[in-house]
Amino acid sequence: MFAKLVLGLAIALGLCACDDQPPAPDWAWFEPTEWEGQLMGETSLAPWIIDGVDTIELPARVILYRAGCKQCGDHFAALAKNQMSGALTLILVPEPEDDGPSVRDQAPKHDHLELHRLSRGYGVPTPTVLLINQGGRITHVRTGIADQDPK
Repeated sequence: MFAKLVLGLAIALGLCACDDQPPAPDWAWFEPTEWEGQLMGETSLAPWIIDGVDTIELPARVILYRAGCKQCGDHFAALAKNQMSGALTLILVPEPEDDGPSVRDQAPKHDHLELHRLSRGYGVPTPTVLLINQGGRITHVRTGIADQDPK
């Protein structure tokens, strides 16, 4: 029995050693205010977005949100009432325990992207609003509740 266990462990370690891809981290941390002035594709967020940033229609208002975030839902409801102009892209920040209804249903017409799912999730405040100009540069970053979003 012990020999089988050792053999199984050796095979598992050997498989990991041959893999060219480093294992995904358990979690990732972002400081959105550091992105202001950067091209969206050059931010620390960009590699984590499934399907990449090329699908974001520019100029854009991009909002990072969590499915169960009450502040995000309030923000989306305010946007829907105010008929904001321009393209809107929502980016889901997945949580390991996401299983309930999503506040996304409260948002006005939008495109949708997601971050890769990590076992412990992401450290980033939500909602986080990014205003991106026609050239793909982030011109404004705001984190917090709906009434803090620039008009």
